[in-house]
Amino acid sequence: MPAVAVNASPDGESATSVPEAAEVCLSCHAIAADEPALEGPTLWGVVGRRIASAADFEYSDALRRQEGAWDRAKLDRFLAAPQAFAPGTQMTLGGVRNAADRAAVIDFLETLR
Repeated sequence: MPAVAVNASPDGESATSVPEAAEVCLSCHAIAADEPALEGPTLWGVVGRRIASAADFEYSDALRRQEGAWDRAKLDRFLAAPQAFAPGTQMTLGGVRNAADRAAVIDFLETLR
């Protein structure tokens, strides 16, 4: 399946290509700067953002207890096994088992700024 193009830029001018591995994210997460949270928090600006800090989302205690900001290593651990990273998290995805797929998702997340 080819990548999906969506408008994610705050200026409304450019489209972002969503890799196939990241398409599952779109069912629960907004990716544009001006979109409100859906079932999960917006992914716009997630890389480098303090964990559990998006203002318009009510996080689980499991994620609120996590320290620091989302970097590649933390995102990789979380995406591989959300419940192992933060037992009790609301994230329903069982995990992205393939390391190359996780890297593609994280590469995509880094473009959302």
